[in-house]
Amino acid sequence: VIWKLVQCSRSKREKASRVHEVIVFNELGEICAAAHMRNNGIGSQKPHMSPCCNAHCSLRNVAKIAEQIDRAVYSIDLAIFTFSSLSLADALKRALQRGVIIRIISDGEMVYCTGSQITMLAQLGVPVRVPITTNLTHNKFCIIDGVERVEEIRLLRKLKWMRPCYSIVISGSLNWTAQGLGGNWENCIITADEKLTATFQAEFQRMWRAFGKTEASRIQPK
Repeated sequence: VIWKLVQCSRSKREKASRVHEVIVFNELGEICAAAHMRNNGIGSQKPHMSPCCNAHCSLRNVAKIAEQIDRAVYSIDLAIFTFSSLSLADALKRALQRGVIIRIISDGEMVYCTGSQITMLAQLGVPVRVPITTNLTHNKFCIIDGVERVEEIRLLRKLKWMRPCYSIVISGSLNWTAQGLGGNWENCIITADEKLTATFQAEFQRMWRAFGKTEASRIQPK
């Protein structure tokens, strides 16, 4: 009984510490850019940074997204319209090196656009699916360690014991581009809410099955 109470207390503390945050990108985000370039070096793509006095700092906002990617244990499912951020691409590459399974759904017109990091990730073995349609695949969400997906991986690998992890969803108006991360007025929600993560994971799973015959590797760039 005492052990059950200890476990319950730990579970409540752990759930209370999980992330629930709204990140906004606005015109105030780049006023500290010159200082960061001096501190980190011109062209630096470091996802992490020293403390910044600008509450709207774009670099810090990007680092918050990268931090969640760096916490991924088993899976990352990304549905994104356009993706050219080198910092976030580097975070995904680090995840690949840890053995995290990544899947991407994107828009057929945007996968091969100049600067697309999706093409680079596909070359590293990340499966990418795009629907053949004139409609835009305009989603912008990322599920990290979704419950349904983690269970799928457990069964696939025939694992009896899984490392501790919990689900995160990152979603909003934000495309993962230089313009979106440092020029536009955008919003991004990062949350561990169980209902939201489950809903986004279910939609990703549905789209992944629906687009099963449209692997990007089978589609020739225009």
